[in-house]
Amino acid sequence: VHLAGWPKADESRIDKELSEAMRLARRVSSLGRAARSKAGIRVRQPLAKVLVKTRSAKEGEALLRLASQVSEELNVKEVTLLNDEQDVMEFSLRPNLQLLGPRLGAELPKLRRVLGDANVASIVRAVFNGESVEIDGFTLRPEELLVSTSDRAGYAGAMEGGYVVAVATELTPELADEGMTREVVHLIQNMRRSAGFDIADRIVTTYQGNEHIARVVQQHGDYIRQETLSVELRPGDPPAGAYTEEHKIDGVSVKLGVRRTG
Repeated sequence: VHLAGWPKADESRIDKELSEAMRLARRVSSLGRAARSKAGIRVRQPLAKVLVKTRSAKEGEALLRLASQVSEELNVKEVTLLNDEQDVMEFSLRPNLQLLGPRLGAELPKLRRVLGDANVASIVRAVFNGESVEIDGFTLRPEELLVSTSDRAGYAGAMEGGYVVAVATELTPELADEGMTREVVHLIQNMRRSAGFDIADRIVTTYQGNEHIARVVQQHGDYIRQETLSVELRPGDPPAGAYTEEHKIDGVSVKLGVRRTG
């Protein structure tokens, strides 16, 4: 073992803007995964877009620099900046009675009326940023207001630290077919391992299912063959000696068979 001094980093070569953009992309991806999970959408199902509300226009520009990475991480076709979080979420405010009751007493009914007529979005932003709110003679600390959120139809969202991330949950037939294709690939790859195939082995793959499965394979057969190293991908009974499994994908039954070539 030869001892040597630990190399010193040349901090002048660090791209600080890129580092900040990457941190933002990781945060958005984490919120996006939470939104997908809340909607119960599996990770292999592609979605049309993710909509992101950042805390500033500069952050929005930084995020778009890494839009392709965010798209890949969240399995979405498009990353879109969101100007108003109320496009994807609904907010409601109510006073925290445990804190405001003793402080305001008889003025609580007035505060309720004021909150009912207020610009909810601006107050919510202040609350999530940890800022006090001045409204119609009342000064309210963020912990004195309770915020409830719900997703608008067609979206699933998550928010944290002033960021809002929502995924579009509507599935077109094309997106649904692509999701099923990825599930088929995943199943075949697992079957390769279960059958004891080597990672580089070429295989023959057979499938049996309804017209939905047939359409998916016809449209995306090249992708399935490439991802699974299938030299053949054909309908019908599996060849002699094939390893087979039966599965259901979104309620659709499919029987798959794989056999090593050569």
